[in-house]
Amino acid sequence: MAVIEIFSSPIQYKYKSKIYSLSFLVVIFLTILSLLTPFFIIYNAGGFSLKNRIYTERPDISFKYKYLLLANRDYNMNPVVCSTFRTYKNNEIEDNCTLVKVQEIDTNSDSKNDIFKFEVQFYTDTPIRSLNVLLFFNFQLTQLFVATIESIAVFTHVLNEEVQKIQFYGDLILEQKGLLTSEGLYEKYNDSVELADYSLEELLKQNFNRKFSAKISNKYVTKQVGYSSENAVVVQGELIYREHLTYYQPNIWEELKWAWVQYLSCLFIFAYIVKHILIFLFSNRYLNCYIVVPWKNK
Repeated sequence: MAVIEIFSSPIQYKYKSKIYSLSFLVVIFLTILSLLTPFFIIYNAGGFSLKNRIYTERPDISFKYKYLLLANRDYNMNPVVCSTFRTYKNNEIEDNCTLVKVQEIDTNSDSKNDIFKFEVQFYTDTPIRSLNVLLFFNFQLTQLFVATIESIAVFTHVLNEEVQKIQFYGDLILEQKGLLTSEGLYEKYNDSVELADYSLEELLKQNFNRKFSAKISNKYVTKQVGYSSENAVVVQGELIYREHLTYYQPNIWEELKWAWVQYLSCLFIFAYIVKHILIFLFSNRYLNCYIVVPWKNK
């Protein structure tokens, strides 16, 4: 009948020595070395603490139904204004648009809007030379950073020819300026902005200097060349809501969650190496000791 190995166990030897012997000092030195070496390696590899981390979140973006369109004509003429604001520095704003269309579309049925469409029409006796569009959005962050952020997406374009129709496309993103800390999680960013409180320059500067600000990236513009005062000038925009990358500094608890994993993963390796070094030194009598075997009495 064939015989196979079904189980094995190692023989455990005990090595004993006096407290003030060389063998004892060598064991203490190698043990301390195995405990401290992981700290040295991890420190020189970037440290236990994470300086910053990034997480991706898809904000819940919604249009505030507030906008300001300025279609500039010749320098000696007032611009065409289309706006939901009624006053600007205590002056009445006349809305020159004959048609305004706004639509938000949820393409994947996840209860979050994905596409924003905007269209205005107005008449003018003189061709427009440049276009400024301010669109007000709400961004809701709910994962790590909880906040409702109102910000302004700005589209500007200079026209080199007479046009009847302008279409622009782009990605709407939430741009972050600066690294967030745990204290920053409690700041408020949902202050409503009104033209009656600020000039246009102050409004844009305040929006730009905030820690979070909306931005239209990957802009693409198409134009229908040719102009007729009898037909309405059409401005159409389409923005795609994109994910937001949040840069933040982890708190102490998040750092500890990964620090012990880094330390133990290095410690196990050095403990294994030190153990076999000591076995080699003691078993080959390089260090004096008393060897106790399990089958002999002490």
